[in-house]
Amino acid sequence: MEEAAQGKISEDKTKLFLLAIMLTNIVAMVNTSTVNIALPTYMRIFHVDINTVQWVVIGYLLPLGMMMPLSGYLCERYSYRKIFLSGVMALGICSLGCACSVNFYMLVVFRFLKGIAGGIIVPSTMSMLYRYIPKRLQAGYLGTIMLLQSVGMAMGPALAGILLDVSSWHVLFLFNLPLIGLIVWAGRKSLPYEAGVQAERIDFFGVIEICVGTGLVMFAFSKGEAWGWSSAAFWSCLLSGMILAVLFVIRQFHTSHPLLNFAVLKYKPFVLTLLVQCTLAMTLGINAILSQFYFQTGRGFSAATTGILLMIPSAFMMCGNAITNALHKRGLVRSLITGGMAIALLGNLGLCRLTMESSLVFVLGCYMLRFIGMAVLQMPLTNYGLGSVPPELSGHASSMFNWGKQVVQVVSTNILTVMLSLNLNRYYLAAGNTGVPVEGTMEYRLAAIQAVNTDYLYLAIFLTISLFCTFLIKPQESNCS
Repeated sequence: MEEAAQGKISEDKTKLFLLAIMLTNIVAMVNTSTVNIALPTYMRIFHVDINTVQWVVIGYLLPLGMMMPLSGYLCERYSYRKIFLSGVMALGICSLGCACSVNFYMLVVFRFLKGIAGGIIVPSTMSMLYRYIPKRLQAGYLGTIMLLQSVGMAMGPALAGILLDVSSWHVLFLFNLPLIGLIVWAGRKSLPYEAGVQAERIDFFGVIEICVGTGLVMFAFSKGEAWGWSSAAFWSCLLSGMILAVLFVIRQFHTSHPLLNFAVLKYKPFVLTLLVQCTLAMTLGINAILSQFYFQTGRGFSAATTGILLMIPSAFMMCGNAITNALHKRGLVRSLITGGMAIALLGNLGLCRLTMESSLVFVLGCYMLRFIGMAVLQMPLTNYGLGSVPPELSGHASSMFNWGKQVVQVVSTNILTVMLSLNLNRYYLAAGNTGVPVEGTMEYRLAAIQAVNTDYLYLAIFLTISLFCTFLIKPQESNCS
């Protein structure tokens, strides 16, 4: 109970705490990246089309984004220990449910429930780091966590491909159960007991407003192309979601125990970090689609070859994280953030000029620069923003941080995907072709590469704006020791 009173974890338990947080982020990252590889398998086994099978992904991302704003409130009300351990165990139960699914609808239901659990525990890992760990150790722990996240990002698709080749799709959901068991054990041993704050009844209207509002906005953009961007269904769904979100924000200013405390927005470093991180979320969200569209549709490479090629820059992302951990200790916060953004922008600019004849060394080099730049700036930027918020608001800051990134990633990915399709048709017709573009033809492949270039150009504009934002960072406000 002494640990709870101090609000910190004793030194002999910090390694177990770090283990729990690292494994949680790896499991969350792998759960997101492995399923995409298996979509063709689900189509074949469950006899569903491409539009239907997307619900395996959408059914996870929607509740993930819907629950993130509530994570900090729930952790404060019932204690971080209870919510985190309960969420992780729920994640394991849902993984087992997915593996045991006998039909497609059962799989989607358990993926939805899994998204609810993930939406609660993912923000809590970051807030617990700033709540329980001494300030002098926060940056180092954060760097280690992000290094392991990049490992999960790099290895997830490759691991999924190997498991699908040597075993069945069920294993994709079973292999993380031992990790979840280890997380529960480490969490029980290290997390302090806290009473929680239960001064008021839960604001159920507020819960409905933010969950349903977020879900409607994300769902509208997920179905926008199928419904039509000018259709009544799209605009009704979008406007309803936005109205509910506005009502939620207004409601939070008139309660003593807000579900999401917008007071975190008065800390300028946090706001700056949130804006830049949303740009990074936008850039990473569309990356898989653009890279596969270029290599497979444009250049004609197989999915396996594409996956192997993209593992190379992902490996350099891990190197970037390792380098950042060492340099951050020297107090180079602003230099790392600005330099990393400049490197990412340089790599992105190179991807705006791809052709059929572009050297693979050049293309992979551009991806490498892009990934290294993001790896270099992620940790110091996150620590700069979240470290500026008082520990008592860390849960709300982490919830808003993850909520903003998740919504921006889903919305921007769908918008940029639509732009990719529109620009492909535009370039196809501009080249003197007529009729509907026919996939597989040389004309289609050339137009596809031009469309990819244009999407990367859009991203370059946002990265340039974010680069100028990084100059607003003040070195004396950094949290480095």
